[in-house]
Amino acid sequence: MELCQKLGINPSRNNHDNISAITEKLKGSERLIIIDEAELLSYKCLEIIRRIHDMTGVGVVLAGMPRLRRNLRGKSGEYKQLYSRIGFACDIKDKLPDSDLDLLIKTAFGTDEFTQQLRTASHGNARRLNKLLRGVNRLAKLNNKPVSQKMIETISGMLID
Repeated sequence: MELCQKLGINPSRNNHDNISAITEKLKGSERLIIIDEAELLSYKCLEIIRRIHDMTGVGVVLAGMPRLRRNLRGKSGEYKQLYSRIGFACDIKDKLPDSDLDLLIKTAFGTDEFTQQLRTASHGNARRLNKLLRGVNRLAKLNNKPVSQKMIETISGMLID
């Protein structure tokens, strides 16, 4: 349902109709489906994502906790058709490489002016960086001012983790 909404499709109560509409929209689009907290998806949902991938060729990133890999295999390895589709698994731990952080920061702000400060304030953690970027953008909009180093310091000091 959420994927339908993100693609501007009116969701149906029928999964077959939803999958058909999604595949029509995604075929040849070269888009990427990114699913966070994928360890919470049921086997049925994972199979639907697999079918969409097979039918459209779009890339799929399943991000989640270590339990995700176990869910993809099945308790007794019974999900081979699903697990065999995985290109690679990447354990990013708590810290992203600087090049990844730089790309996220440049994408969010359109400049690399604050890259070093945000890299330092995020401690290399993607979730913390996301909170920083959202908070700084929100603060800038509320004050109708451009992003500044002071705003980054303010938001960084307010974050819990």
